[in-house]
Amino acid sequence: MYTKEEGSTVNTHSKTSGLSLRGIGLASTNVFLAVLFSAFAFANAASFLAEPRLSVLLIVFLEAISAIFFILRRDPDETRHTWQTWTSTTLGSFAPLLLRPTDATADLLAGEILQVGGFAMAIIALLSLSRSFGLLPAYRGIKSSGLYSVVRHPLYTAYVISFIGYLINNPGIANAAVIAFGTAFLVMRIHCEESLLLEYDDYSRYANRTRWRLIPAVW
Repeated sequence: MYTKEEGSTVNTHSKTSGLSLRGIGLASTNVFLAVLFSAFAFANAASFLAEPRLSVLLIVFLEAISAIFFILRRDPDETRHTWQTWTSTTLGSFAPLLLRPTDATADLLAGEILQVGGFAMAIIALLSLSRSFGLLPAYRGIKSSGLYSVVRHPLYTAYVISFIGYLINNPGIANAAVIAFGTAFLVMRIHCEESLLLEYDDYSRYANRTRWRLIPAVW
C-alpha cells in the first residue's frame, strides 16, 4: 500500500523520466537536422568552388546558419504533430531539392537579382529568428521586428522570391511544377503554424498589427 508521500515520489520520478526522454528526443532531432543541413552546405560549397556564383555562396551561408541554429535553438513550449504538419513541413522544406538546372546558356540578370535578393532576405530572416528557428509548427516566442514587422512569415517570402529567380534562369515545365508544388505547401505550412500560434495572446496581438502573412498587400 502506497502512502501519499510515496505516491508523490513515484509520480515525480515518472515526470522526470518523461522530461529526460523528451530532452533526448529533442537533442537527437536537432543533431540530425544540423548534420543534414551541414551536408547541404558542404555540397553547395563544393559547387561554389568549382563555379563561383554569389547565389550559391548565399545558399552555403543560409544552410550553415540553419545547421548552427538547429543546435542552439531553444526547446519549444509546444509543438504540433499531425499528418498535416508533417506533410506540409516535409514537402514544403524539401521540394526545392527536386529543382534541376536546364541547358540555358547563361543566367538572366532578373533571375540573378531575385535569387540573390531572396537568399539574402532568407539569411536576414533566419538571423532574426535566431534560437526560435524550427521546422514543425511550434511556439518558441514571438519575433516582431525587422522583416517580421512587414510580413509574418518573411522566411517563406524569401523562399518564394528565390524560387521565381531560379525559374527565370532555369525555365521548364518540371521546374515550374516543383515551384508551384513547393509554394502550395509553404501556404499550408503557414496555416498549420498559425493554427497553433494564434492560440497565444502575444501572437494574436502581433497578427493584428502585422496584417500580411506572406506578400504585402496580397495575403
